[in-house]
Amino acid sequence: MKGRINLDNKQLIFERFMSIMLHGRKGMSTLVSEQLLQEMSLEQFTLIRMVYKNGPIRASELAGLLYVHRSAITVRVDKLVKKGLLERERDEEDRRNVYLRVSEKGKEFYQTLESKINEFVEAIIRDIPKNELENFLNVFEKIATYIEKYEGEKS
Repeated sequence: MKGRINLDNKQLIFERFMSIMLHGRKGMSTLVSEQLLQEMSLEQFTLIRMVYKNGPIRASELAGLLYVHRSAITVRVDKLVKKGLLERERDEEDRRNVYLRVSEKGKEFYQTLESKINEFVEAIIRDIPKNELENFLNVFEKIATYIEKYEGEKS
């Protein structure tokens, strides 16, 4: 049932969207985990990536960026601290604040893995015309914006 869709059938649109999201996320997660991450989950890599890009950062801020509860972040961070990829650092001015940052080992790990992931993504999207990829990303960003707006209206 590929090709044109009947935009009047909202249930069909929703079902196709959910199917694409679930299949795409699971497939991408499985491929990345099996071929690139070895001993790490995609969630853990995403957490390191967010700290690398936004750190030093407090766990509560990181939870907000990842749309998860703070308690879920604590468990994940503990594992990455034990692996030596993240470090906790107390704020000297306000000792209640603890910041997360990527360790030197974590930086090396992240940069190596990011390079491999970029090669992996390039191989996947190589045959998709640039305009189709741009259209896909634009629509996906619009959907994300509408979801955020909808969530804001409900609160």
